[in-house]
Amino acid sequence: MSAEKNFDPEQQLAALAQAQANMDRAVGYGSKLLGWYSIIVALVIGALAFLLQLYPPRDNMVGFSVIIGLYVVAIVAASLAYRKLYRSLPVGYSKRYNRGFMLTIILYAASLALMPLELGSWIILGLVWLAVSAPLLIAGIGMVRK
Repeated sequence: MSAEKNFDPEQQLAALAQAQANMDRAVGYGSKLLGWYSIIVALVIGALAFLLQLYPPRDNMVGFSVIIGLYVVAIVAASLAYRKLYRSLPVGYSKRYNRGFMLTIILYAASLALMPLELGSWIILGLVWLAVSAPLLIAGIGMVRK
């Protein structure tokens, strides 16, 4: 037995409007939260790509191992944040996040390929940081701004 009340049409419309307002608020909150996570993870992954150029495995294996370990932690954290928040994202945001995330991972792998070149210029290392973090950073900023 249920204790449901019979609502008149006006009450039903008011309840529906309240439910829609609550849903809109949750969607906005979820996209902003994932946007901030994306910005932080993008900057961390970019910084790790930067540090890889300073601590190549032939010079400092311990530093290299720590950087790779931190990269794995960043990827797991980003995946868990997405898993928790993807249902509250507006239409199209999930695709935007996944594209930015995949491009950032690909560019991080490309930064691994640059290690034999021994990039020593701070400007070039800064460009590596920006290039690696840019796709996910742009996706995150787009989520925060909407």
